[in-house]
Amino acid sequence: MQLIQTGKYSRVHFDAARDLFIKTFQPKRFDRLRYLLRIRPYPGRNFSLVAARLEALGIATPTIVEARPYRLVTKNIHGVALRERILDSPALQDQYLDALIAFDRHGIHCRGLHTGNFLVRDETLFAIDLDAYKLPRLVRYSRREYLDCLSRSLAGDEAFLFTRLLDRLGLDEQYRPRP
Repeated sequence: MQLIQTGKYSRVHFDAARDLFIKTFQPKRFDRLRYLLRIRPYPGRNFSLVAARLEALGIATPTIVEARPYRLVTKNIHGVALRERILDSPALQDQYLDALIAFDRHGIHCRGLHTGNFLVRDETLFAIDLDAYKLPRLVRYSRREYLDCLSRSLAGDEAFLFTRLLDRLGLDEQYRPRP
């Protein structure tokens, strides 16, 4: 197995023989307590909950082989990062914006919705790193925070995507409804 990525609270390995990604989570104590008390779902369980919700919205996600509280195994998508293709593909731009609009309308929150956290295979967009997503529970997450995170993520050559998103949502630059 090959170590692909080490994060603050997780590690990702690639099992080439089985063509699988294995993500293990090492959350801080406070988060472990929140999982135990059912304040938040365990990361592996959260991934599967979010995947089911996104699939119901028509957004492709990795195929889950195993989802345990602190371990997740998914099939290799064999895709390329959306970041590498988005500037040259109006169709992928539309798919990405459609996904962002669906997240907004359904109260799905994530701070990492940049184009590096989506893969493309056969002109289909796949959302990845779903353990970081938050589904709405009792209180909807802040739309302003969601849009602020996106505005920071979509900078430079991709800034036009944020402007297009605001247009499609009918919002001005201060996130107020346009007349």
